[in-house]
Amino acid sequence: MALNSALSSFSFGGTVVAEVGTASIAMDRAPLESTAIGSKTKTFIVGVGGATAQLEIFYDQASAAHTNIENNLNTGAAAVACILTLDTGQTYTGNAFVTSFEVTAQAGNLVRANVGLQFTNAAATANILTIA
Repeated sequence: MALNSALSSFSFGGTVVAEVGTASIAMDRAPLESTAIGSKTKTFIVGVGGATAQLEIFYDQASAAHTNIENNLNTGAAAVACILTLDTGQTYTGNAFVTSFEVTAQAGNLVRANVGLQFTNAAATANILTIA
C-alpha cells in the first residue's frame, strides 16, 4: 500500500518545521572490497553506512524553525536531533547538521527553500538511523 505523506512532519532540534512541502531520507551502506591478491573474482564486505535528507519547505523568514535551520548551516553548528514522522506513524530519527540551504523565489509563486541534511551517528551504534 502506498503511504500518504499529507500529514507527515519533520522536527529539527526539537522544533517542528512547518510548511514542509517534500521530505526524503536516503540511507546507504557502500560495500568495501576485500579481494585477496591473486584472486580472479572480487569479494566484498559490508561497508560504513550513512544517511542524508532533503527537504523542500515553503520558506518563511519569520519562522523560528526555518531560522534555526539557516543558522545551523551559517554558524557551522553541531548536529541536532531530527525526526521525520510519516502519516502512518513510522519515524526516522537521527542526529543531523545542515549541508545546504537554497532559497528559490519565482514571481507569482510561494518562496521555497531546499534544505540538505547530513546525518551523523553520535551514538556510535551500528544503525544509521532509528526506524520505528
